[in-house]
Amino acid sequence: DSDRLPKDSGPFPALPPRKVEEPSDARKRVLAKVKQQAQDLHLDGHADKALQKYTELIRTGGASALVLAARAALLLKLDRPCASIRDACAAVQLNPDCGKAYHVRGAAHQKLGHFRKAHRDLSQGQKLDFSEESVGMHAFCAKKAGLQQDTKTGRWYDPNKEGAQKAVELLMRAEGQAQEPKKKPLAPPTKQLRPGQAVKLGGLKAAAHLNGRRALVMRLSPDKEDRWEVEIRLDRGIVEVKAIRSENIIEIRANQGAEWQMQERLFAEERKKREKEEVRWKEEEERLKRMEGLRKDSLRAEGMPDMDPSEKLEAEMSMLPLDHEAMSLLRRLRPKEALECLQQVGVQGISANVSSYIKIKVKQKLGEPDSEDEKPQKMPTPVPARAPPPMQPPSAPPPAPAPPAPAPAAAQAPSAPIEEPEDDSEDSDDEDFDLLPEDAEPLLDSGFNEPEPSEKQEEALSKWKQEAAEALESGDARTALDRYTEAIQGGGASALMLAKRGELLLKQKRPLAAIKDCSAALALNEDMGKAYRIRGIANRKLGRYADAKKDLVLAQKLDFDEGISAIEKFVTEKVRLAEKKESKKRRRTGDAGGTPDAKRAKDS
Repeated sequence: DSDRLPKDSGPFPALPPRKVEEPSDARKRVLAKVKQQAQDLHLDGHADKALQKYTELIRTGGASALVLAARAALLLKLDRPCASIRDACAAVQLNPDCGKAYHVRGAAHQKLGHFRKAHRDLSQGQKLDFSEESVGMHAFCAKKAGLQQDTKTGRWYDPNKEGAQKAVELLMRAEGQAQEPKKKPLAPPTKQLRPGQAVKLGGLKAAAHLNGRRALVMRLSPDKEDRWEVEIRLDRGIVEVKAIRSENIIEIRANQGAEWQMQERLFAEERKKREKEEVRWKEEEERLKRMEGLRKDSLRAEGMPDMDPSEKLEAEMSMLPLDHEAMSLLRRLRPKEALECLQQVGVQGISANVSSYIKIKVKQKLGEPDSEDEKPQKMPTPVPARAPPPMQPPSAPPPAPAPPAPAPAAAQAPSAPIEEPEDDSEDSDDEDFDLLPEDAEPLLDSGFNEPEPSEKQEEALSKWKQEAAEALESGDARTALDRYTEAIQGGGASALMLAKRGELLLKQKRPLAAIKDCSAALALNEDMGKAYRIRGIANRKLGRYADAKKDLVLAQKLDFDEGISAIEKFVTEKVRLAEKKESKKRRRTGDAGGTPDAKRAKDS
């Protein structure tokens, strides 16, 4: 095979994030433009630039099965078969019926000499999307793999392994005359256990968070060899059934029976407590539903129909001190989005400058400029003419003007320039309502990162991380923060761990602690966009707009996030206004600081 290529090593192009929100209409237009640019560059022969565009498209939310398959084909063209296979696999995960992904992956396997895998992918690709260009490659891979195709059924088989008997069996199965082959009996387990036996788990690698957990044996797994189905005791009285290998099951000794029984009683109490909480929550939900139904019934009885979102919006606006501009902006949003903005007024306890707050929030959602320089200039208000002085009667002559009194020495001196009042009109409409005070609690220790942790340290770190994740899922932020702190102080102070704790601290309104953790994370990894983003938001919460602008600009360059664009624009405007105010102040100081000699020279 003259087309054989060596295996390529990393780094490979980034894959799409796991959780991607549906892009807005404006974002879809931007992604479509980037996609068209990548296709044009590919057609013009600029493969490297086209690869950069495809990677930018995938990282910013424009990933689809066809886009990944297109980048896979481009990588194969650049003699990078392993990276091509990686992208094609991601495309198949997004859409199992993407024929192009199977064609590209089959071609990449053929370049590496994996002829059986290439034949498998090309067969599937031809079924989904037949291509004349792949016929020759398909036959070549079948010949190299030693496969033959049955003329009646079209099935491929290996005559060296299956033989004539297997071919006949395949023919009969295709005609519905053969039965499925019987499953081989499972080998006896290496450890004999009994149902209901108390055990513990240990030595697990893929699920290290289950090590040390108590469990009860249920039965021998009917379809997996040397595995027992056990009922595992988790936190808060939760049980989970898993098939565990015999080597990972530790039997409880007789002298540990009393401790087991005590832990089992505590587990039963936690389970009852959790079940009571679930019952109480269900009753509360049902009660709220009943109350809502009664409220609607009472409104119907009074002749008031149910209000749709637009009617609710008008009712809510009528109850708040909003000016005409704020109400007009709210009506431009969708009713649900506008109601969310109005709800934030009550959540954040805003009582003054409600109209200004609403204008800022709505303009951020609409993507409109909120600075004074970008708004159209308003016509100046005309100054009313001054009334003429009253006329003196003609009989009374005007009095002679009194001689001017000698001016004091102080009056002869040149008067100081009149200092104009500082205009704060630009700041009044752009007030920041989300500022936070500095932390009252002490800052947390940044810990250390153990490069080669021992087995015990790995188990402890895995346990702390798992407990932190479970606490976050259940809404217990305090426990999650404690577990992250234990992991960081125990040698797991990686950049990602510090950034996660910084994000949690910021949610708990501790911006200084969040800034410290993100700075420590950036000391370990200076290309971590998440740490720059969290530190930038924390600086913005403290009113440090210049520092916030620097961090957010770097964060968007490293890892673009559409949700941060509004915050970046806000702090940029704040920095611009501060610089403008400072320049005005310097000009006034410079005019007032002129020397007498300079003034005499100017007069002459």
